[in-house]
Amino acid sequence: MDMGITVQEALRIGELKNAKVIAGEKGLDRIVNYVITMDVPDAAKWIRGNELLLTAAYVFMNNPDMEKTFVYDLVERNCSALAIKPGRFIDKIPPQIIEPANEKNFPIIELPVYVAWHDIVNPIMLEILNKEAGIIKRSFEIHDELMKVALQGGDLAAVAGTLSYLLNCNVFIEDESFNLLSFSNCRGACDALSLEIIKNGRIPLDVIEEMDKKGIFNKIKTFKKPVRVNIRSKNNCYTRVIAPIIIKGEICGYITLIENDSRFGDFDLIAAEQAATIAALEIMKKQAVKQAEGKVKREFFENILAGNIKDASQIKSRLKYYGVNFKGDIAVIVIHMNYESALKAEEEDFKGFESVMAPLSHVILRKGEDIIIICSFSDVRTIGKYDEINILCKNISKSLGGIKEIRFGISDFHDDVAKISEGYIEAKRSLELADMLKNGTGSIVFYKDVWIYDFILSCKENENLKKFCDRRLLKLIEYDSKNKEENLLNTLRVYLDCTGKHNMAAEKLFIHRNTLNYRLNKIREILDCDLNDPSTRLRLEIGLKIANLL
Repeated sequence: MDMGITVQEALRIGELKNAKVIAGEKGLDRIVNYVITMDVPDAAKWIRGNELLLTAAYVFMNNPDMEKTFVYDLVERNCSALAIKPGRFIDKIPPQIIEPANEKNFPIIELPVYVAWHDIVNPIMLEILNKEAGIIKRSFEIHDELMKVALQGGDLAAVAGTLSYLLNCNVFIEDESFNLLSFSNCRGACDALSLEIIKNGRIPLDVIEEMDKKGIFNKIKTFKKPVRVNIRSKNNCYTRVIAPIIIKGEICGYITLIENDSRFGDFDLIAAEQAATIAALEIMKKQAVKQAEGKVKREFFENILAGNIKDASQIKSRLKYYGVNFKGDIAVIVIHMNYESALKAEEEDFKGFESVMAPLSHVILRKGEDIIIICSFSDVRTIGKYDEINILCKNISKSLGGIKEIRFGISDFHDDVAKISEGYIEAKRSLELADMLKNGTGSIVFYKDVWIYDFILSCKENENLKKFCDRRLLKLIEYDSKNKEENLLNTLRVYLDCTGKHNMAAEKLFIHRNTLNYRLNKIREILDCDLNDPSTRLRLEIGLKIANLL
């Protein structure tokens, strides 16, 4: 950051007050940090930048070639201005100096012949040093005020308020996505853009796009310094200075100063940078607190799922603390993705279904490849709840459209928070059993539809199960192996799934009702049983489910 004075300001100091600008008047806003004298042919190569160069023109005497290139060399070296004292070595400043100076807006100053160098150098350098000392002093004052905010535990509102008071301007603090975090309008009056930001809580998209096209964000990201911005897409918009808030080398937000009556100077930009540092500390503190709270909250829900907390009153108390109020029956949903999808998925991919879940009291956890949802349903009959949760899962799947191979395991409904762990086991088992069956259970699996397989597997070591299955269905399996076009085993399965309704079963099998009746008679004949008898149908249903697992 340049802390010197402009050439225009230098012309009002000491003997320069009696000097005359004869070329490059449009460059009087160039910054002067040093004043040097030089009368050697290679003077330009010693220039470091921001110097006011004083010369008696000895280098130009009898050297017209030097006159042609000297100004270009100084401009290339970022010299601020050239002050020439004619009279001793040259009579007047030649056009070879004046013309390129006007071309490059490089100030050429004609000095009185009587002036001594120290009458120019000393007053100007004293002014520069005083200004720099003032900036340093003011910087310490601003730093002290902002440090008070930090040490007193002030939040972002306190940072914005203090900075607004110190600089007498309106201040906005935004996150990295340009959402408004805090603001202070001590100046009272706001331009239209400021009012729009306050109303909507974020910077408008067209303004963001304009700044992006101008390369503002790229400049901030590259140099990580405050940038002055003029917004053209909004009428009567004040100039803004945007300072990045940086944490671990990454931009995590911005502090914006609104320029009102006067242009921001070096003090203001330094203050913005210091405030950005304090804001970064506050954001880091909030992140640390949020992470700690999130860890404790996560451990609590993991303990519930694991069944480590069995006291319902204790669970309800902690749920209330976290703002969760389950009303009605509770269900657990386990959403499973394949490993590759889970690995590629970002947090942004999971924010979409938050709006889907919004109407319900719910908790969402992520565990490896799975997302676990605990939610409650009230004022709906049990059958209606299953329909509602089915629609819910389909909507979640749509919201996660970019992620493939999503499957849902859904527990039974429970009326006690202490049974959430039981629901979690049921939801996981739903998916595990669906994998074992491999018979098209679909992407949404309810435990109520597969619980019988869970029960059968719990008795799998009992040889009577296998004997029961063989005794009832082996004859059908043998018949189907010889008459594959009839597929009596599947016909029986569909018929029982349709609770003995002939029309429904025929429709699902894509056969005529008469064909179905023929097959059912064949089944009765082979099994030697009455398919209308409830106990017979129950034994056959269980036998078919055992067959699926064996």
